[in-house]
Amino acid sequence: MEWIENFFLVPEGTTLLALFLIVIKKIVALIGTIVILWGACVAIYQFIGHRQNTPKLMDAIDLIRLKFGRTIILGLEFIVAADVIATTSAPDYYSVGILASLVGIRTLLTYFMNRELMGLSKK
Repeated sequence: MEWIENFFLVPEGTTLLALFLIVIKKIVALIGTIVILWGACVAIYQFIGHRQNTPKLMDAIDLIRLKFGRTIILGLEFIVAADVIATTSAPDYYSVGILASLVGIRTLLTYFMNRELMGLSKK
């Protein structure tokens, strides 16, 4: 339960605006996490239902992968937005460097996922 304490931890001497940005950042990051977890649960449920009913149709699995991929991309966009909000509250070079690397990695991940999803949707 230490992660819950860390989630609600606010540094001392925080101004009202900084506190507001921290709360917004945590809410947006939580929304992104919930979107990805929800998509994973739905994909697992659909996959289990698919395996029990029609085990030979690959098109249904591709559709599940397509929906799940779109959900992951949406969740990642929320998490990137949370990182941008966090950087605006403490704009030093270290934070900007971390943000740039995270955005770069997530952009590459999103690009390659979109490319694969386009291939699945054209089938």
